[in-house]
Amino acid sequence: MIGNIAAVLVLTPAAGLTAALAPTVPAPSDVRLAWTSAAQTDVAITWDETGATRNRLTLVRAGDGGTANVEPKLVEADQPDRALLWQGLHDTDFRVRVVAVDAAGAEISEPAFSPVFDTDRGPAARVVSVVPREDGSILMTWRPGTYTDPNPGDPLDTPGPFRYIPIASMFEFNEYEQLAPPTTATSFVVPPRPGPVDVGLRTAPNGWYGYTDVGAPVQGNRLTATIPGEATIGGTVTVTGRAFKLNRLCDRGPCPTVEEDDAGRELRLQERAGTTAGWRTVATTKARQDGTYTLEVPFTGTRHYRVVAPVVGLPPARVAQLFAATTATTTTGVSGPAGGGGSGGGLPITGAPVVAVALGGGLLVAVGAVLALTGRRRQRP
Repeated sequence: MIGNIAAVLVLTPAAGLTAALAPTVPAPSDVRLAWTSAAQTDVAITWDETGATRNRLTLVRAGDGGTANVEPKLVEADQPDRALLWQGLHDTDFRVRVVAVDAAGAEISEPAFSPVFDTDRGPAARVVSVVPREDGSILMTWRPGTYTDPNPGDPLDTPGPFRYIPIASMFEFNEYEQLAPPTTATSFVVPPRPGPVDVGLRTAPNGWYGYTDVGAPVQGNRLTATIPGEATIGGTVTVTGRAFKLNRLCDRGPCPTVEEDDAGRELRLQERAGTTAGWRTVATTKARQDGTYTLEVPFTGTRHYRVVAPVVGLPPARVAQLFAATTATTTTGVSGPAGGGGSGGGLPITGAPVVAVALGGGLLVAVGAVLALTGRRRQRP
């Protein structure tokens, strides 16, 4: 009798514990994930169950099984077996855990899991070239980024090809403007806009939070030039000035422009005979370390002049630069010495020729005096 009582005392707690831990309802099954529309803005989670029970949905990391830092979702017994996936997910592999719970939130079934799915954003594009043009536009070309799917074939995969949105920075503000809809093209012409400017590409939305982007800076330019208003025909025209490069200096909001001496910048002196004629380059140079420069060219007559900084494409380890030009200035031709920077062409009036002329004039004066005296003597009675 005592042994039987002891057996009851030993076995009864164990039996009660087993009964408390044993699931009381069948586990949910066939947990599925699918985009709700072609826009890929929401994902529906659905599952099957026997009977009508309250269910709790938890997002767990596929790698370590840990619970993601989002609130669980509760679906009441009288609601459809359906819920929307959490928003703001990116760059992690997840699973959805579904389990039946009672009114107090205690689990009363075994859990069921969805397939593993990734929330990877599209890969950033690779900018191949950035080529500014004289009209201020910029030709940008790129290659799509490369991507290795960690779990190919998951129900939320978004098949390629990858699409990208061309973007450009706003002038003096730390924000970017989308210039065109998402495209599968690999080139785009950025319309003319104030420089300096950053151009680039942003991945098109693929259902997951955020985007990846890539950009390339394009420096602006400012030139000063002193061009003479007159020059001697047959002499030379000398032009001096300074070249500056302009960069963006961004804070959280504003992006003021900062100037630096543009050492080594290629500069060209161009001329034309009239307002309807085309410009032609007549001299080239490179700016000195402090950005100053000097250009000199033979002068044959009245011309319009300007100094230009040609565009610079995006070469390795350098920065693209916009086209810049000074205002056209008219240099008028004169036949004698000219002020304002012209030189040459006039006849010198110093040295030995002046002495010869002076001596010749003196002799003529003496001869004239002798003749005058002779004439007076002949007239006397």
